[in-house]
Amino acid sequence: MKAKYIPVIFWGLCILLATNNYNFQALLFSQEINFHIRVFPNFSDLFITNDIHLNSKTYVFQKVGHALSFGILFLIMAKTVNHKTKAIILCGLFAFFTEFLQLFFERSGRISDVIIDIGGVYLAYRLSIHVEERGGITETFWKTVQKIASALTNENSR
Repeated sequence: MKAKYIPVIFWGLCILLATNNYNFQALLFSQEINFHIRVFPNFSDLFITNDIHLNSKTYVFQKVGHALSFGILFLIMAKTVNHKTKAIILCGLFAFFTEFLQLFFERSGRISDVIIDIGGVYLAYRLSIHVEERGGITETFWKTVQKIASALTNENSR
């Protein structure tokens, strides 16, 4: 195995650990790792939508985590395979795989989460294009710092 794949594999395993751990909050706050296996899951659970609670901070936090973790996966994957389209496809397949696998771990695998994961991949893709168009990460960072400094200077001179 080539060493260049280690970051992708490591991040993928981190996603699998977080998504298949029985109690996400226990993992997050107490670092408890616990798996409950369900041999015969109900595959129709993938299509449940009545558990979407946008007014819950915990729910929104988890969904932002979904998007962010898969966005990071895309950035690592795109750098590793050196092809953005392949990285998008692989991340999308992995998103579906993680949600499907959750059904076997007494977690709530949902197609809506796959959509959120792919949304994170898309945002990371757009960010990578934006950065490339502006000359790379260093140049983009410097231009951003200059814009912020200019905005602060203009605000202070009022």
